[in-house]
Amino acid sequence: SLLAWIAFWIAIIQFNPQSSLSCSDIFHLLIPTATVVTYNMKTKSTSSITLVIFLLQVWSVASAGYFYKGLALTSIDVIKTGEKSEGGNPLVHFDGTIKGRADDKDATFLKNIKEVKDATGKKVLEAEKLTVAQAKAIINQASSDGKGKPLFCIHGFDVQPRTHLKTIKEATLDKFNKGKFMPIPVMWPSEGGTTNYWGDRETTPGAGNGLKSLKKALDSFPSKSLLAHSMGNRVLRYAADAKFKFDNIFMVAADVQHNIFNKDYINSGKTTDEDRRELQGMKICSMLTSTNGKPKGKVYVLVNGADFALNASGWNPTTFTSRLGAIGAHYKRNWWGIWTEDKNVTHPGIRDCIENVWCNSKLKWSEKTAHSYQFYPQIVQSYQEKHF
Repeated sequence: SLLAWIAFWIAIIQFNPQSSLSCSDIFHLLIPTATVVTYNMKTKSTSSITLVIFLLQVWSVASAGYFYKGLALTSIDVIKTGEKSEGGNPLVHFDGTIKGRADDKDATFLKNIKEVKDATGKKVLEAEKLTVAQAKAIINQASSDGKGKPLFCIHGFDVQPRTHLKTIKEATLDKFNKGKFMPIPVMWPSEGGTTNYWGDRETTPGAGNGLKSLKKALDSFPSKSLLAHSMGNRVLRYAADAKFKFDNIFMVAADVQHNIFNKDYINSGKTTDEDRRELQGMKICSMLTSTNGKPKGKVYVLVNGADFALNASGWNPTTFTSRLGAIGAHYKRNWWGIWTEDKNVTHPGIRDCIENVWCNSKLKWSEKTAHSYQFYPQIVQSYQEKHF
């Protein structure tokens, strides 16, 4: 019966995204429990005390365990608790239900994130707030050469902090090689739910401004890259600034208009306004680290033409504009209405710094229409290949 209960808890751990208890924690609990079981076997008696002890131990470890022990970055407003961790770092609370603001200008580094109850009994996430120097030390320590290269990962629409943290945690353990990129989850206030799509679109400018506030802080990382998924690319648009430098930028399943890099679109609008949205494509490319005036890396547009979510988004009745992540850069419709590649449609100033990565051929048949494929093993390999 004990083995059955162990199997049950392992199953709960594996399939419950809220669980902070690992399988190794289970085995750490077996020693004292096995002692009681052995005693009962010798006396040829059975006791429910054995099971109670085991379950209490599981509960205590699960309650105290961390949901995500790694480093994270958030533009969600954090609430000071007035308490400090054992290491002396301030403890803060945050949660995906905290709504974003279009004028948001703050972002915070966090670590050792776990689920707790606040004073009202509501379940929230608690974390240690870090300085940039502390975050840099963690990244460098995780690198084989002591010179960490963070890959900041911005999630898309309808993604709550717990889900994003769990995804990054799994990707870090199973798919990213030590010494290459260290994925850092970037959380912005997504309201979640398909009915809140437009609400999320309205909060992306604030999330972008929150990330822009970290320009100076992120300069302390000499080598870093950025991955934006789905609507996270709208956050990227509003965070785009030439002073904000990255080795490579990966735009995965980008839920932005397909012509963001086109010369006709960039040259439209009020040309005297340097902050107009039409320039955001140019600004994204200006974020690439350069050597002798030339970008070291590229803006990689990861495309899946069968992406169910982006093809649906392209039918937005207010614009009917196809999405970049479903079409790719350098494309236009011919007179038959068929998409054809023509690099001349792209602005000449950024034409050579943008490259499409075709993902559909990399996906399994069951994944062909996928939208959230950013951490599939074969896609992660694409990031690794571009690493330098």
